[in-house]
Order: sequence, then C-alpha cells, then structure tokens
Amino acid sequence: MIFVVLMVIGGVMLVNNLRQEKPTGNVAILEIDGVIVEKFDLDSDLENYRAETALGYNTLEFANGAVRVIEADCPDKICVNFGWIKHVGQTIVCLPHRLIIRIANESSDLELDGVAY
Repeated sequence: MIFVVLMVIGGVMLVNNLRQEKPTGNVAILEIDGVIVEKFDLDSDLENYRAETALGYNTLEFANGAVRVIEADCPDKICVNFGWIKHVGQTIVCLPHRLIIRIANESSDLELDGVAY
C-alpha cells in the first residue's frame, strides 16, 4: 500500500515537473577552474569562441539564444555530447579542462548560492 502511494506521488511530481515552462536565460557564463572568464549575451549574434585552458581547448557555438560545445580535445568528449543549452540552470561541464558553461538571466544573481552549489 505504501509503495503504491509513493509511486502515485512520484508520478504526479514527475508530470508536474515536465509541464513547467523553464525560463530561457539570456547570459551564458564561462568558468574555468571556478573563475568566471567570460559572459556571453545570448540575445545577440555571437561568433564561435575558443576557450583555451592549460589542459586543452573547447570551441563554443552560439545560435538562437543557445550555446553548445562543438569541438574539444578532451579524451571523453562528454561536453560535446551535451548538445544545446538555453534554459536557466542548465550547464555543460568539461571535467578534464575544468570548464563549466552555465545559463543565467542577466537580471538575476549570477553567482552560485548555497543550494545550487
């Protein structure tokens, strides 16, 4: 009985989460080794950007208010397989290069808080 109740609650939460409209961000924040290196305005047309680190490189592509990694010299290429991100809170991570790209709203606080960290 308890299992059935938990399954119903879980199903309702899942459906509710899928129905919610996620806000689209207008800023892509590039962090390398925990330091913000660059902020990109996703509302404007941007050229590809090559992020160089001491450990390698990642090439970012911007289009239609979204960003993705199109090329990297890391061994696993997980960052390339993330695909496009454009909603607030979405991230692309390249652990071998210690690189993070995250989406935020310019009007919101761009720093991580205790909950997100």
